Formats: sequence, structure tokens, C-alpha cells
Amino acid sequence: MSDKQLESNKICKKLSQISGSDWVAVKFEKEIIANDIEPVRFCEAVYKSQNKPISLSFSSICCDGAKRCFGWLKDTDVKLAQRLSEKTGTSQDIALKLIRSVPVLTEKFSGVSFSKDIDGDVYITYANSESAMKLVRSWQTITECNLDTEISGIMSVCGNVAVKSYIDQKISISFGCPDSRKYGGITKEQLVIGLPHKIASRICAINN
Repeated sequence: MSDKQLESNKICKKLSQISGSDWVAVKFEKEIIANDIEPVRFCEAVYKSQNKPISLSFSSICCDGAKRCFGWLKDTDVKLAQRLSEKTGTSQDIALKLIRSVPVLTEKFSGVSFSKDIDGDVYITYANSESAMKLVRSWQTITECNLDTEISGIMSVCGNVAVKSYIDQKISISFGCPDSRKYGGITKEQLVIGLPHKIASRICAINN
């Protein structure tokens, strides 16, 4: 195991000690050899990788919303808005506005790796409200500011946590979405939290 992997392993373990929840490191890969697995949703991979490492390429992610967030699908916002409208009863105009508010990676990646033992770009946990409080207080300590964040109920784990944390370089929080709660292992008491690597490292440092 490399020094970076050891460092990352310590980060996941330390974050778990701080928050009392399990953490997974997410790495956006320039080149990747995907696992030979049935296609899964991004949120489902986060949940499953708590037990074993997973690597996903374009073809092994079955959710168009996640593919859109990673920049792998273009010009699909209208189609995704139609699906969201049908599922929720929201008008297509509102659905399209919400879809377009979800961030998209501009860097080109070929896949995503998930593990407790890799050097992550983002670290994700499914946690209760007390765990969220502890992390927000750590954020306040290192930034001397309150956490200013947007909360969304669509593309919650892939776009509004993983990609948003990576782009904004700050904590992202979501209450999940129907699909992530159905397939991603998020319980009724849990919300989703994402930390970029730099912030995760600083939170671990101040809690030594």
C-alpha cells in the first residue's frame, strides 16, 4: 500500500472516529479498469464500497443522472426533467430548472473508484444529524465561518454531494432523493455528507 493510500486510510478511519459514521473515499479517475459487476447507481456503489472497493466506468453506471453530473452525457437535461416531472408531479419547467442547477464536472474522467483505502478526491458518508453537527462545528473551527450550502433532493449523492464538494471545495449536505434511498442504502435517519480531500484532511488534523 502506498503512502497516499495509508494517508487516505487514516483519513477515512479518523473521520469515522469524529462523526461516528462510515466513510468512503471517492476518486475521479483519468484512466480506469472497471470491476466486472452488474451496472449500478453511483449512490449504490458508495453504499456497497463500505465493504469492498468498487471501480465504475461509463458502462457500469446505470443512472443517467450520475452520467450527466460526470460530464459523460450531453444535452440530456430536458429528458431528465421529463422523468423528474413524471416521478414527482412537478412541472417540467421547474424540473428543468432544478436539473440545470446540479453541477457538472468539466474535467474529463473515464471512471470513478470507491474504497476506504484510496486517495480520495471526495469523502462521503451516510450519517445522522448528530454526526452532521460535529462536522459542521469542525468546519466552523477551520474556516471561522458558518456553513453556507444549498440543499437539493435530486441527484443527491452523485451531483449535489460528490461533484458539488469537488467543485466548491466545501462540505456538501443532502437529504437524499427517492432513488438514493431506495437503492443507495440510506436509512430514514441518515443524510448524505461530502467532504473534499483538503477539508477532510484539515478536519482530521484539528481533531487529533
